[in-house]
Amino acid sequence: MEAEQFTVRFANAEDDPAIAALVVEGFLEKFRPIFGGRMDRSLRVMEKWVTLEHASGGVTSLVTEGYSSAELAGSVGVRTAPSREDILARGLWRSLTRNLGFPRAMWATTLLSFPRYSYTASEAYVERLVVSPSFQRRGIARDLLSAAENLARDAGKETVGLHVSGNNLSALRLYEAEGYREAGRQRSFLTGFFLDIREWLYLQKTL
Repeated sequence: MEAEQFTVRFANAEDDPAIAALVVEGFLEKFRPIFGGRMDRSLRVMEKWVTLEHASGGVTSLVTEGYSSAELAGSVGVRTAPSREDILARGLWRSLTRNLGFPRAMWATTLLSFPRYSYTASEAYVERLVVSPSFQRRGIARDLLSAAENLARDAGKETVGLHVSGNNLSALRLYEAEGYREAGRQRSFLTGFFLDIREWLYLQKTL
């Protein structure tokens, strides 16, 4: 049997639910403590988040799919322009309160606000790079990262940056192998206690 081939393409609005499912599946260690037994609601919140990112400008999503199947194997978001943060924040807050209630939404917002990133005009920012467990170890993450960097170059960016949790060793190895170097770090007692993520490393690469 031939190995399945994959292609990277720009995402469209119909891909938002599948992207959301990939993100929740790929970052369960972050979503499960926040949503607990309400993981179905995490999908609704994440789908709203992805849709708002696209609608508020600044973020473009790329997806990978197999030639023999329309199933998405991975996805990444690339920020190349400032977003309407007011639109994103209001929409996300409404989705969280609707699905979790006010007290838990306050707590979830605090945890989901890490790591923090401020837009820089000369830099693209890579976020939510994720590959489905069913398709890992096939070079898909590297292909998505390469496509994200090409998008950044096309947008005239000088550097590309991303955050990764300090305990995500496999991701750290990938990024370091692709030329990313640590440019800063954030520490959080809250995410350390609730999510077991004590440090977020900020990695950067010159294009």
